[in-house]
Amino acid sequence: MGSVTREHGALRENVVAALRADIIDGRLEPGEPLRTEAIMQRFGVSNSPLREAFAQLASEGLVVVRRNRGASVAPLSRAGADDVLRVGALFLEHVLRWGVPGYTPGDVAALRRICLDFELAYRSGDVATAYAEADRFGAALLDRCGSSELAHAFRAVLPQLQRLVRLLEPFDYLALQGSLHSAVVAAAADRDAESAVAAARSVWRQVTRAVEDLGNDRFGA
Repeated sequence: MGSVTREHGALRENVVAALRADIIDGRLEPGEPLRTEAIMQRFGVSNSPLREAFAQLASEGLVVVRRNRGASVAPLSRAGADDVLRVGALFLEHVLRWGVPGYTPGDVAALRRICLDFELAYRSGDVATAYAEADRFGAALLDRCGSSELAHAFRAVLPQLQRLVRLLEPFDYLALQGSLHSAVVAAAADRDAESAVAAARSVWRQVTRAVEDLGNDRFGA
């Protein structure tokens, strides 16, 4: 029984991870129907793990599930984008303010290694890997924030944030991420949380302006 449960869970997580990536990266567009039969065939799953996958993605704000109408990719709106960005900014400040004072030399070294991997990918033009390393840097900050509840709350909104920033010009956004990484690592080495927060605020303001400047065709209502 235990092995069946684990297999069921693994199938669900495979579907969640793949559909999440497709939505975040824009391969599945806002409002696009998620056709059950096609997805079941694609992943070789039954209806039960697929329903659970849709429920998980709905909890992340990426999918809308309507009774008797199935699931579709969640729409994007300017109001929703503004809300997600405000919440993300608030969470990030607390992640840094609570986490940075407790960083060890090992923590700082781990962040530096991620920064190096990010820079290598960015400078070589490997956008997909640069995004992945930026996400890994963010995950490392959450792991070290000193509050499991804060980390859980931030992770809940993170897929929506990732989806938004993927709308921006990749190299412009990744350049901002690189500057944030460098500032956070420098502040972390001194356990200077307020410098890290100030850098995060500056970068977040620029990201917010870039999202605000996107054309209306990128958003719905």
